[in-house]
Amino acid sequence: IIIPVFNSEKILKKLANQISETLKNFKFEVYFINDCSNDNSWKIIEEITNKRKNFLGISFMKNFGQDNAIMAGLNHCKGDIVIIMDDDLQHSPKDIPFLVEKCESGWDVCFADFRSQKKYSLYKKFMSYINSKIGNIVLKKPSNIYLSPFKALHKSVVKSIIQYDGPFPYIDGLILRSTNSITQISAKHFPREIGKSNYNFFKGAQH
Repeated sequence: IIIPVFNSEKILKKLANQISETLKNFKFEVYFINDCSNDNSWKIIEEITNKRKNFLGISFMKNFGQDNAIMAGLNHCKGDIVIIMDDDLQHSPKDIPFLVEKCESGWDVCFADFRSQKKYSLYKKFMSYINSKIGNIVLKKPSNIYLSPFKALHKSVVKSIIQYDGPFPYIDGLILRSTNSITQISAKHFPREIGKSNYNFFKGAQH
């Protein structure tokens, strides 16, 4: 499970607890990728990883954006199926087994589809719309697929993605370039519990 982290010190322990409780019957590892947070997120990550051996942390010395943080996690993870999710508790760990099940049944990628209920701001909805249109036109994304930040990838797709060595990775684009075996499940999108999203137009980073 790869989780980019930016200024989320107050919710990381709760997120770790929810993941551990949901996946108590699974073998798993979690990578918290600290994208040069301005708060005590790295300190909290160190506390979590010291207590839970299957939780690991990576910390950037400068802010590189969400997709670069994800790429760092993809280059370190070893699992047969990789989950990518946000750090703000808007994605429920309870949906992870359903995403995994789709990949285990033969799909290369499974996205969580929030379109019926997502709790995004107008700005984030607009950026999601633009992201989808780019996928449709430039990358030939299937029109029914919602490009969600919460998704599961088979390790074969991960191996393809990490071949990219440029400075500006676009994870969803690399997924669409790697496979046509893509599905989705409906998932509930929760309000952000604390603070507000850090959505940077120039970096294309949502934390």
